[in-house]
Amino acid sequence: APHFDDAVYSCGGLIHRQTAGGTVVRVVTVCAGEPPAGPLSPFAAALHARWGVSARDAVAARRQEDLAALQRLGAQPAHLGVPDCIYRVHPETGAPLYASEEALFGPLDPAEGPLVERLARELERWLAREPATRLYAPLGIGRHVDHRLTRAAAERLAHPLLYYEDYPYAAREPETADWGGLAVGLSPQFLDLDEADLEAYCLAVGAYRSQLSTFWADEAAMRAAVRQFCERTGAGRLGLRVWGTRLG
Repeated sequence: APHFDDAVYSCGGLIHRQTAGGTVVRVVTVCAGEPPAGPLSPFAAALHARWGVSARDAVAARRQEDLAALQRLGAQPAHLGVPDCIYRVHPETGAPLYASEEALFGPLDPAEGPLVERLARELERWLAREPATRLYAPLGIGRHVDHRLTRAAAERLAHPLLYYEDYPYAAREPETADWGGLAVGLSPQFLDLDEADLEAYCLAVGAYRSQLSTFWADEAAMRAAVRQFCERTGAGRLGLRVWGTRLG
């Protein structure tokens, strides 16, 4: 997952269904690192002023929310040390790589190439310990740079890969046959959920208290939106969808 909430937002019902059936699920969050020492960029500082927290307090609070959410789903957490994109700087110049709202949803900066490779090697070490892992990565719907980063690293691995639809971005973008090119060469695979999965899904999403107002008016609106997304995906039934060449 790119950020602390992405796996739960996108796959909470699926994670619950798997853990309830006895499958061990580990959510590896990539951008879970502390911000670098020194002053923040004007853009990052403005975001923290809007949120009313310091950078370190924000990361610590979101980490605790993630632990609570995954506990509700019975999943195991793993937090990697990559800082969020708003904190990352050019390795040579020290200039912020993503210094505006527009940059967050633009292309991955070419200077991030070595980071993609380092992240892929770190994921390879996880897979070497657990080679039977079924690996999921974001499609990148919404085109956030951290979602692009995570997908790019996962695609460096010589391991079968399934892609999940990035929620809530997936609920906002018009659905096409291949999500605007993000699923070219992939086939959709539908996964049924039940009411228990949906309830666990909503409880876990609700654990990210700091993010609730970013996406929904209140918890009731969140629950209605998550149900609507699952019903839309399942064509009237509760369901989620992943993309890949095979389920393994």
